[in-house]
Amino acid sequence: MARPPTRRVITIHDERASVRHARGLVSVIDDDQAIREAVSSLLGLEGYATETFDSAAQFLDAWERNEPVFPGPQCILLDVKMPGLTGLELQRRLVEQSETVPIVFMSGGSGAREAVQALKNGALDFLIKPFDEETLLAAVSEALDRYRSIARHHEQDHDVAARVASLTEREAQIAKMVSAGMLNRDIAEKLGIAVRTVKLHRMHMMRKLDAANVIELARIAERIA
Repeated sequence: MARPPTRRVITIHDERASVRHARGLVSVIDDDQAIREAVSSLLGLEGYATETFDSAAQFLDAWERNEPVFPGPQCILLDVKMPGLTGLELQRRLVEQSETVPIVFMSGGSGAREAVQALKNGALDFLIKPFDEETLLAAVSEALDRYRSIARHHEQDHDVAARVASLTEREAQIAKMVSAGMLNRDIAEKLGIAVRTVKLHRMHMMRKLDAANVIELARIAERIA
C-alpha cells in the first residue's frame, strides 16, 4: 500500500476537510455524471470525503501524481464498463503496482464473468445498479474498515523490520537459531562461542525485538521470512 505524502492542515477549510478524510476518502469513478454526483452527495451527507472521476484514466493520472492527502482510510467505488480503460483493467493495473486500496465495483450491465473476475482479483464487493443507499453505505464502511486493517498490518510489519534491523549480525544469527528451536548449548557449539556469550546475545536480541518468549520470537521470524 503506497502512502502519499501527508497534507498539512493550514486553513479552517483544511481542518474541516481533514475531519472528513479521517472518516474516509472515497474515490468515485464512473462515466455517468448523474451517478457520480448522486453517490458523492450521499457520501458527503454521511461525513465522508469524496473525489470524483469520469474515467479510469483520469483517476490513474491523479493516483500516479501521488499528491499530499489528509490522513485517513481510503476506498474506490469503480464502474465496470467505461470508455477507454475499463474498471477491470484499472483494477489489474493497481494490483500490478501492489496497491491494496479496497475496491467496490458498481455495474449496471455486467455478467457473472465480470463479477467473478473482479472478486478473484481482490475486489471487496460487486454492486448491481440500481442499488439502495443502505447497500452502498454498508459496502463503503466495510471497505474503509478493510483499509484500516491493512494499514495496521503494514505498520506492524514496518515496526518489526525496524527492530530486526537494530540487531547485530551475531544477534540476528542467534535469533534464527533460537526461533528454529535450538538450545543455548547447541548454538554455542555451532558458533564456537561460550554458552554464557550466547545467553548475553540472546538477552540483548530478545529485548531489541520486544519478544517475551520463543513463541513471540518465532512469530516475528515468520513475518520477516
